[in-house]
Amino acid sequence: MPSIAELVFIPKVLERGRFVCSDEISYTHIAGKPEDGNDPQRRGSSGNHPAVARPDETVSRIQYNSDLEDLSDEDADPSDPSFLLPDPDNNPQEEEIEEEIESGQIEADDHNSEDDHEDVEIARQNATSSGTAASKPNKRRDLAWRKVDFVQPDAAWKDHLVVDQEMSGKTPLEFVRLFFDQGVVNHIRDQTKIYALQKDAKEFGVSSAEVECFLGILAFTGIVKMPSYRSYWSNETRYPVIADAMSRDRFEQIKKYLHFNDNLTQKPRGDPGHDKIHKVRPLIEMIRDNFMKIPPEEHQAVDEQIVPTKQRISLKQYNPKKPHKWGYKFISRAGESGFVYDFEMYTGKGSVDVSDLGVGADFVLRLARGIPKHKNYKLFFDIWFSSLDLAQTLSDQGILTLAAVRANRLKGCALESDSKLKARGRGSYDWRVETQSNAIVVKWYDNKPVHLISTYATLDREDTCRRWDGKRKEYADVKRPYCVKDYNRFMGGVDLADMLLEPYRIDFKSRSKWYMRIFFFLFDLSVVNGWLLYRRCLAAGQKPMNMLQFKTDVARALLSGASLATPKRGRPLSDADTNSQKKRNYTCRPPDSTRLDGQGHFPAWIESKQRCRVCVQAHSKVKCVKSEVSLCFTPNRNCFLTYHTM
Repeated sequence: MPSIAELVFIPKVLERGRFVCSDEISYTHIAGKPEDGNDPQRRGSSGNHPAVARPDETVSRIQYNSDLEDLSDEDADPSDPSFLLPDPDNNPQEEEIEEEIESGQIEADDHNSEDDHEDVEIARQNATSSGTAASKPNKRRDLAWRKVDFVQPDAAWKDHLVVDQEMSGKTPLEFVRLFFDQGVVNHIRDQTKIYALQKDAKEFGVSSAEVECFLGILAFTGIVKMPSYRSYWSNETRYPVIADAMSRDRFEQIKKYLHFNDNLTQKPRGDPGHDKIHKVRPLIEMIRDNFMKIPPEEHQAVDEQIVPTKQRISLKQYNPKKPHKWGYKFISRAGESGFVYDFEMYTGKGSVDVSDLGVGADFVLRLARGIPKHKNYKLFFDIWFSSLDLAQTLSDQGILTLAAVRANRLKGCALESDSKLKARGRGSYDWRVETQSNAIVVKWYDNKPVHLISTYATLDREDTCRRWDGKRKEYADVKRPYCVKDYNRFMGGVDLADMLLEPYRIDFKSRSKWYMRIFFFLFDLSVVNGWLLYRRCLAAGQKPMNMLQFKTDVARALLSGASLATPKRGRPLSDADTNSQKKRNYTCRPPDSTRLDGQGHFPAWIESKQRCRVCVQAHSKVKCVKSEVSLCFTPNRNCFLTYHTM
């Protein structure tokens, strides 16, 4: 921290370091850049004299602009000695500096007021940085922020949304199979067999039809919720649609060995090629590729999705602003309708290719690869991703942007202060245009200031929104730039996809397989995308199915198309024999309170014999009309009495 003796009054001159603007003068701390901080020749014999700038050092100049707001109240810290300014009238070095200006050693400043405005803001950022930042060279490119009219580029969409009317005749399952296709099902089947050999050294016979039946059961569990998956086969809570499709033991076998990638190909930790999501990487890539085959919409948004989980794993993220605060984070690109065209799972450092723009911007650039270039597609994202450099990079690719942005990422853009906008009233706004990259920044004051950056939105139109006025205790119309309305309208694509996922989300708990949640998410997302594509291709005048009807239809089709006969040893049956087999009727056992109540239990005669519920080995044609179980009722065995009394 410099001493007061090192603070020098310099009219119209700015060295690297901290500064304060007053009504008439500017002060600066001349911070030389000595090669050795302990060199007494550069610091003076006592170490308290001001450093002398070398002739080859660049000296920045600034002239105070009376139109700028006073920064002393905002940035000054009374406890910081660098802001304790000497009296300019008693400064012994003022005459020496003026002589240097007159002699030509330091040239007089002749910048115009607009350039001065730019320099003030660049210096303002330097002033708020750390003390060591003053000696570092400024690597930022020069920016030219001006309060001028924004020159809107050609923003007309140069593509069109392809709608295949022939797809309107497809069934719901066929729409889902566009994404979760037969190749994905066969891959799951093959990897499940490999994992069974690796885990228990046994051959596990599973077919693609059984995998589809397994998927159908999962879909129904998302529609009909029960405390645990065994409840669907329990006598008390049995759900016939699931229990009749596959036995509980077979379901548990498939669940035990279900796998999506070969463990032997996974590289160990510490290896440069180690992949944290190796177990589900092929599944993610196959489904991503299928999503990207669908023609995109004009307006798309990039946002976060949370797959809920509380498993103890490093991939789990915490976001207090999401409905599900704990879970795996996905960064998704979705259209206005909620259709997810692309996604990427966040795994921490190294999730995507690293650049100088930051990890948020890297995700946006990664997902923007699937957007056609120079077709004027509009991309929206929030403050976690946005920056001026990202907007410029996407603009160079022909992708127009509108995003919320943090004020500290605007690189010297001087907008009106919060206090001035608040004094002007709710709904007031200010703007600046960066003329080199042709980007506009808008600061709109609602309950608090909101910053937006865009490469295509203009301020030609205004809109109004209703807000609650706490003082008047009534709703009031608040004006806003039209770009705020566009942002609110098109930014919610990913949130809409989350809303469609939530009601019928598959919610199985798996203690050992952390990646099962990701598998459920991918299947649910395929169903939601299939429903949205079905609605897009719907013929005019045709009444659409809702999400519940669509998913129920998909689940039933997956169950009905499965061959559930368990492979047995010996000669295989012919197709005729297989088709002629009938399923055994299953009767739920009544509770003991009903069995022993002694009321209404009468025997009845049935045509075909059924196994006795008591002695098991015998068959009987007598059935209890209330308990609906077959019981022996002969002179030698009275199982009917035994069943209702013991």
